[in-house]
Amino acid sequence: MLQAVTEFFNSENFMPHGHCFLWQPDILWLHVISDAGIVAAYFLIPFALIYFVIKRKDLPFQTVFLLFGAFIFLCGASHVMDIWVLWHADYAFQGLILALTAIVSISTFFMTVKLIPQALLLPSPAQLAKVNEELNHANHQLEILYKQSQESGQAQLLSYTKALERSNQELDDFAYIASHDLKEPLRGLHNHASFLLEDYQDKLDKDGVQRLQRLGHLSHRMEQLVDDLLYFSRLGRTELAVQETDPNQIIHEIEQMMETFLKERNARIVVPKPMPHIVCDKPRITEVFRNLITNAVKYNDKKERIVEVGFLENVNAPHGKESNVFYVKDNGIGIEKEFYEEIFRIFKRLQNPVSGEETGTGAGLTFVKKIIDRHRGRIWLESKPGKGTTFYFTLKA
Repeated sequence: MLQAVTEFFNSENFMPHGHCFLWQPDILWLHVISDAGIVAAYFLIPFALIYFVIKRKDLPFQTVFLLFGAFIFLCGASHVMDIWVLWHADYAFQGLILALTAIVSISTFFMTVKLIPQALLLPSPAQLAKVNEELNHANHQLEILYKQSQESGQAQLLSYTKALERSNQELDDFAYIASHDLKEPLRGLHNHASFLLEDYQDKLDKDGVQRLQRLGHLSHRMEQLVDDLLYFSRLGRTELAVQETDPNQIIHEIEQMMETFLKERNARIVVPKPMPHIVCDKPRITEVFRNLITNAVKYNDKKERIVEVGFLENVNAPHGKESNVFYVKDNGIGIEKEFYEEIFRIFKRLQNPVSGEETGTGAGLTFVKKIIDRHRGRIWLESKPGKGTTFYFTLKA
């Protein structure tokens, strides 16, 4: 086998191709220079094709480009052999190069024929130009529509703004009516009931006295409800006076203000560690803490009523992970899970305070949620009936 291969590549019995030119220099070098120029072009073209394929990875026919590159490179190699055999009679090796070139060229041909139907489906430059023109026209139309929609939107926004101003004015008018025209007769009812009790208590039986007392109580409660409703309507319209605030100072002030209230109920406020400063509307956030602390004490049946106020950097809330969270925790009577949302409805009380506590209007938690909403925060709670409740809230004013 080795001998056969050696004999195949043996060139001793052949003459170099230069003998065909009778070694005439002008003919010989004409062929050499021409073949060398062809070799240079054939070797550079494949590199240009490879560079093009690498840069354009979106090309649909990359294989054909690579086959063309290989075919052209082998053509260049065959021209190298044409120069070589002018002085060396290695015709067997030249034949192998030509055979390999033939195989690659035939493969390129069949691949090209196979891809012609797909290539014919590619849009022509004229078609692309037409599509581009249509796209430009469509884009121009969209710009016109967008401009028109902006102008229409601005006009609509102006209309909404004017309607909102009218609505706010109507709310202000309502507030005036409620604070004067509604509260005045309520005060009258309360005062008349008080006068009747003072002047005619000895002339009325027990049932009559109770009815007058009930009338005075209901008129006073109605006045409280009107006040709460007015305050709630103003919460959503007044601007927040935000400032840097120390929540620890807020809790200290609340503790001083509620000192008698806390002592009478054997209650105490605990702050486990100092809370960080925040930017908020201090009077409003003071009201949030005061409402939550008051409820924590009122709705508590334990001998020692403990209210813990603190801050957590991260909390896994029901709606997702929250950061920079304040909380107010008690050891009171707790809240059933089915009422977690309902307790924030205005004038909604699910249960009365423990024995001896004054009944409110049921608007406190509604105010708390409204204030926190105005600070772009959230409020939620966790509770176990009989064990206590924890209210969490965030502030992002």
